[in-house]
Amino acid sequence: MKKSQTEERKILLRRFFYDDRRLYKIGKASKQEWFDDFDYKFGKDDYAYFAMDEKEDALRMLANPTEVNDEKFISALNEIGLPKYRGIDCFTGKYYYLDNKTGIFKVDNKQDDIREEVFGVLKDTKGRAYYFLKAIIKLYKEDKWDKAYRGATWIDILAKIRDLKGIYPAPRDIAIIGSYCIYYKTGSRRYPTHTIPEEMIPIVDVELGKMGKNMG
Repeated sequence: MKKSQTEERKILLRRFFYDDRRLYKIGKASKQEWFDDFDYKFGKDDYAYFAMDEKEDALRMLANPTEVNDEKFISALNEIGLPKYRGIDCFTGKYYYLDNKTGIFKVDNKQDDIREEVFGVLKDTKGRAYYFLKAIIKLYKEDKWDKAYRGATWIDILAKIRDLKGIYPAPRDIAIIGSYCIYYKTGSRRYPTHTIPEEMIPIVDVELGKMGKNMG
């Protein structure tokens, strides 16, 4: 379930730059001539947007390291900057990293930080976080995350924990898990979901697997 560099870029772009105008600005800042065809459209209309196939082409181009190298990619991200609202305010991957203290994107492998977060949350919950996090990942692998909000519903998580013959998390455990950067409550008030940032899932899954060998 390893994420390729291209896949990791797509996750990053969808999280922070999925708005059509912001995506267009990334394309311009990265000097991709393809985006020049949209100068008039975005320059004239404040409500301009890409057609669905155009947006997919834009994402595919910007996510391809052979089209846009790392130097251009990171420079463009930092030139445009973070959006005001961020449902998930972090990015910690194998290839890219968001420094939350400075708001700057970097080319860096921060997976050791994720390992420390997993170790910390399991230690602080005395292992009780295991089944909750494992259920979210299982639902992700089964493509049972909400398509719009990219997270698992509470009902599906509890059902999956039953399948795993695990223990349900107490409210205090959820509060502890939420204090670590590997879990976020997403969605809306009416349709809440629960998420492990997608770029982190492969390494979180590996670390949970190590503990799973000791789960009775």
